[in-house]
Amino acid sequence: MSAASALRRSALVSTARFRASDTLRPRQRGVRALHLCEPPVHLPRDAQRDATLSATHSPTAAFTASTRRRLCTTRRPFVLAAVAAAGPTTRALTMASYRNGPKVADGLDERYAAIKAAQPQQEQHYAAWLASGTVNCQGYEEMASALGLSLDVASGTISYTDAFQAPSLPFELWYCRHGKTTGNTEPRVYQGYVDEPSNALNEVGLQQAQDAADKLEALGLDPDLVVLSPLARAADTGRAFLNRKKSFPQDRVLTWESCAEMRFGDWDNMMVKDMPTDSICHLFYLGQNAVVKSSGLYVDPASGNTVPGENFVEVLHRTRAMLTTLTETVGKLPPRSDGRPKQVIIYGHSMAGAALSVLTGNGKQVDGKSYLGFDGKYIMPNATPVKLVDAA
Repeated sequence: MSAASALRRSALVSTARFRASDTLRPRQRGVRALHLCEPPVHLPRDAQRDATLSATHSPTAAFTASTRRRLCTTRRPFVLAAVAAAGPTTRALTMASYRNGPKVADGLDERYAAIKAAQPQQEQHYAAWLASGTVNCQGYEEMASALGLSLDVASGTISYTDAFQAPSLPFELWYCRHGKTTGNTEPRVYQGYVDEPSNALNEVGLQQAQDAADKLEALGLDPDLVVLSPLARAADTGRAFLNRKKSFPQDRVLTWESCAEMRFGDWDNMMVKDMPTDSICHLFYLGQNAVVKSSGLYVDPASGNTVPGENFVEVLHRTRAMLTTLTETVGKLPPRSDGRPKQVIIYGHSMAGAALSVLTGNGKQVDGKSYLGFDGKYIMPNATPVKLVDAA
């Protein structure tokens, strides 16, 4: 059997393990069209009946090794590319369909432990995804290399190379991550390029925004330029500081799309605990994997706009472009009257801030490893101003 045939067979077998009932909305069971990442596939009548029965009788318990065999589960993200090679009759479900599936109950510690224990299976699925031939491995390697970074595609990890040079900037660069939201409070979600009500600053976050403004005033920071992410949780954190400076020139307050958070595609606003145990999505934070990403689209419930996913390598790439634009923009500002270096503060996010930290030479190595961490304990704390670069 050729390698391509083996891959197609593996993809078909993996896809066959999934039941269709997960894709049927509670009030639309029996509807034939699935929610897919590609054009709809219609189920035969027997499959419709089986799907409806399965949806009716499936329990809504937590995903465990014993229950996964009988629960209505969504697609495994790694299959997304592999099934494309299997032919037009096979399609992969996206997380959009999973939103209507069974949800995990209480017991977060046990759930997270089960997800971590499944890392070997997640890595196997990741290897299959890479082997599908639809991942631009060489392109990502070249993208990282241009930034002075080494990307080990097999593990998805990044590290500094001897060629890396931190930028020499003619201004002080400060960064402040947004305050707390419901999304980054347990049970946590993938909170990326989303602006739903649950992604707004909560009561704790609103107070943290004021606390961050207090810290900046205590530091004596008098910025020449303030750059805001377009997402409300970051912009509102910044406005808590700007509202205290009524005379601050409005043309020095910029909102840049390039400062927005990482786009997680249809993983966005999904609870981590509710994601399939063996999904490659978990390697993002368990393995600091900079290559994994969703192939599905996030659909904004208010506007209907769709947002594709990106991986951390791509976030690094666009952040470098943002840093170049920022340097050019600051260069056009007049000198300060007090003779001090110009000061810039960006209000942003965890992954966007992690990317900027890496690019400015402030990346953190994973404990006991040579590669860099960018999620979990390696991100900036909420609403805490951090100086990334001193003026050259």
